[in-house]
Amino acid sequence: MIVQEQGDELILIRQTDHALLSGFFAREWGNELFQRPEPFESFGLAASEHDNGWREWELEPGIDPKTRLPYSFMSLATDAHIELYRRGIERVVKSDYYAGLLVSMHASGLYDRARATIPGYSAKYVKSTEAELVSGFLQALKLQQLRLKVDLRANPAGKELVQEKVLDKNARRLEALDRLSLYFCMSVTPHDATIDNVPVDDHGSEVDWELRQDGPNAISLGPYPFRRGPLKVSILTRRVPKRMYTDSLDFQKTLARAPYTALTFTLRAGGALSATHFAVA
Repeated sequence: MIVQEQGDELILIRQTDHALLSGFFAREWGNELFQRPEPFESFGLAASEHDNGWREWELEPGIDPKTRLPYSFMSLATDAHIELYRRGIERVVKSDYYAGLLVSMHASGLYDRARATIPGYSAKYVKSTEAELVSGFLQALKLQQLRLKVDLRANPAGKELVQEKVLDKNARRLEALDRLSLYFCMSVTPHDATIDNVPVDDHGSEVDWELRQDGPNAISLGPYPFRRGPLKVSILTRRVPKRMYTDSLDFQKTLARAPYTALTFTLRAGGALSATHFAVA
């Protein structure tokens, strides 16, 4: 769950809704500059379902006993966080090996502290006492990824798609769309931001996406990666009082009474190709 604070209210967005927005962007990816990810359907599925493990938790969300406020997606206890992603990856793998591989790679990246300084995108906070738990999870993900690669390479039609450089580009595309969706979900007030090192193609060309305010509830994105423009962006939210909740049931009852409302934005093409980095042959 994504939790925003606004005055005496909390604005809440489900992880599954955030992922659906990522999937919407994935299905729009591709134009004269940006190569369309392949396999396209698998990539779109990975983007839409990368947080599906939260589904059950968000039916009965809990509160942090220390703050007595609802858990956010970054503050949830690490053992619970790991179990959510393990469950979600297994679901996707059952539907599509390639999508499952991308989601598994994405889950590994959630614990990468090197990416914690990216605006609007942080790595999961891990206590020193949890290092062994996280290390075991990451090792299990690595083994899972190796098994999926072996299975995918057994199919001659998909062998090229499992090349490490292509996998890396698709994993980074997924991360970029995750961050773009979070940009709209983390704040009701548009702001300037940069999403760096976004793949343009499978050969090494990259750009830095520049997000800029472009009028009321409007954002420009350049270089623009989508086949259509402008795009209308809509996110379901609920508002609850910002107060100390007695227990999780108290919060769940309050949340159940809160109506859904939509935050809407317009995303337009903008910016020049000043931040393009090309591969060296």
